[in-house]
This record gives sequence, C-alpha cells and structure tokens, in this order.
Amino acid sequence: MNEQRDEVKHMNQLILYAKVATVRDKQLEEKKEIMEQRKIEEKRKDLMMEVDRLKKIKYYEELEKQKKEELKKGHQVIIEQIKERELERLKAQEEKEREGQEMIKHIKQLQIEESINNLKRKQKQKELLDEIYEANRRAIVDKQKKILEEKAEEEKIIKYNIEKAQKEAEYLAEQQ
Repeated sequence: MNEQRDEVKHMNQLILYAKVATVRDKQLEEKKEIMEQRKIEEKRKDLMMEVDRLKKIKYYEELEKQKKEELKKGHQVIIEQIKERELERLKAQEEKEREGQEMIKHIKQLQIEESINNLKRKQKQKELLDEIYEANRRAIVDKQKKILEEKAEEEKIIKYNIEKAQKEAEYLAEQQ
C-alpha cells in the first residue's frame, strides 16, 4: 500500500533518476579518460613518426655527404693524374694525344655518373617526402574519422537519453 502513495512513487522516481544520473556521469568520465588516452597515444605515435622521419633525413644527408666526399677524392685523383700525364706528354708526343683522349672519356664518364647519382638522390628524396606527406595525410584522415565517429556516438547517447526520458514520461502519464 505504501508503494501506491504519491510520495513513495515520487521518491522512487527520484531514486531512479539519481541512479541514471550516476551511470551517465560515470560514462562521461570514462569517455573523457578514453579521449585523453587516445590523445596521449596519438601524440606518442606522432613523435615516433617524427623521429623516424628525422632519422631517415639524417641517413640520407649522411649518404649525400659521403658521396660528395668520394666525388672530391675522385676529383683530386683526376687532378693528380692530369699533372702526371702532362709530364709524360712532354716526354712523348704520341702518348700525349692518347692519354688526353682517355682523360676526356674518363671526365665525361664521371660527369655522367655524377649526374646519374644526382638524379637518383633527388628521386630518393622525392620518394621520402611523398611517403611523409602520405603518412601525414592518412593520419589526418584517421583523426577526422575518429572525430566523426565520436560525434555520432554522442548523438546516439543523447537520442537514447531523450527517448528514455520520453518513455518514462509516457509511462508516468499512463500511470496517472
């Protein structure tokens, strides 16, 4: 009989509302924690990607530096060879023409190789930049998808809460 009294019904309603509010608050707090964990994970991933990118850049810079040093050494060797051959040219006119032609061929070959190496280096740099841009683009797309999913999830929760409140109101109206 006590359950049929309006005061008792009102108290039961308040108790149910308090339970629902408590569950909702817990869900909101859990959602905030999950969001914070996701942000931390995204920052960690971003840092890892940046470190990898910097390592690759440094690696390619070291390779380029080594290639330049090798080219300088090659040029020094060529210069020394030219000096030696000039002395030999003074000794014999016939050898002078032959060695001159060989030197020209060698220089052209070095220039061709140098231009090929430059093209390869530029291509590698372009590929690396393309990879970095693509990774950044994918990360942005993933972030946007996550944001849209979270908005949709929030809208579902709000819609569910509104429908639940309407059902409770209808139920109370029917009870009255």
